[in-house]
Amino acid sequence: MNDSIKKTAVQAAQLEQLLAASSRTLVASTLLAIILAYMQRDVIEAHVIIGWLVVIFIVNIVRMIITFNHQRYPATDTATVNKRLTQFRLGLIISGLLWGATSVLMFPPDHLQHQMFVIFVLTGMSAGVIVSYSVDLVSAIAYTLITLTPILIRLFFAGDDVSITMGISGVLYLIFLLSSIRNINGNLMENITLHFDAIEREKEIKQLAFYDSLTNLPNRRLLLDRLNHALAISTRTSRRGALLFLDLDHFKMLNDTLGHDMGDLLLKQVAERLLDCVRESDTVARLGGDEFVVVLEDLSEDHAEAVTQVETIGNQITTSLNRPYQLNAYEYHSTPSVGIAMFGDHGKSHEELLKHADIAMYLAKKAGRNRVRHFDPTMQETVNERTAVE
Repeated sequence: MNDSIKKTAVQAAQLEQLLAASSRTLVASTLLAIILAYMQRDVIEAHVIIGWLVVIFIVNIVRMIITFNHQRYPATDTATVNKRLTQFRLGLIISGLLWGATSVLMFPPDHLQHQMFVIFVLTGMSAGVIVSYSVDLVSAIAYTLITLTPILIRLFFAGDDVSITMGISGVLYLIFLLSSIRNINGNLMENITLHFDAIEREKEIKQLAFYDSLTNLPNRRLLLDRLNHALAISTRTSRRGALLFLDLDHFKMLNDTLGHDMGDLLLKQVAERLLDCVRESDTVARLGGDEFVVVLEDLSEDHAEAVTQVETIGNQITTSLNRPYQLNAYEYHSTPSVGIAMFGDHGKSHEELLKHADIAMYLAKKAGRNRVRHFDPTMQETVNERTAVE
């Protein structure tokens, strides 16, 4: 995972956590607004309370709708994630301004008990922000400052000893909150980063265990797993399948003359061409060296039709692999020899299929290379006789 992709993934995780907390905090904000309006009904003019409460309701409903929409359609690309993160921060800042306005609109000058209740609600809201939004430093700090700064200014301007003392205590409380936000944010971001690092390590381990490092094709281990699965499905559904064993002609000569780097470049291009010749449901694997295996699944139940399907794909593969390759400054021509073994007819296990397809490929080479051969039992007899003579 490169740095830009990782950064986007981390931001997406931040946004996901913010949205998950948003529903709870919006409900809490709405309930607290109702309680505060009820408590201040006798000391604040009705039109002020109703106006403030209506605006709170509208903002919270809009934010709730946006939250549900973003949760329903998660974003993964950088532009959308950044846009939604900006929208979230803007909505939070507007909410903070509305709650900060309580120090002006809902703060009765001559009713200490009601003043204390406003302060209690605001400090509770700011503390809740630490728990809910510290995963995003901008959101948590902006909301905290916007919510608490107006009430602290009001306390200092009141001028009496109690208000000034409360203001000083409030400043210390605000400093403590900001420090806590930074610490919590650091821990949360570290957890998110470690989570993605663990996912990346797991992917790397899986890649090394199941995929060829040069071509990114499945290796022998993954091939055998998929082949066994394909055989089981073929037996259960009666749909036929086939295994194609490919070997590149004169590959050793390429390595000996132009070097292994050119050989590796050829193998990569061969892998790409093979993938283009088969369906997504089929498997292309590299066994090692210049040996490739193609597993074709879900062929026709009719034997003759299935053989025709395999031959069609086999011809597509040979045609594709016969086209010239551009190996840096060199134009190189390569051909494949292909052996085919049909599920059931030429083996019911992966050992038999690989063995028989390999024999068919070997005899395709003996017949002059750049050929496709189906396995038949006489091939096994020919190989056995040749081995006995040797």
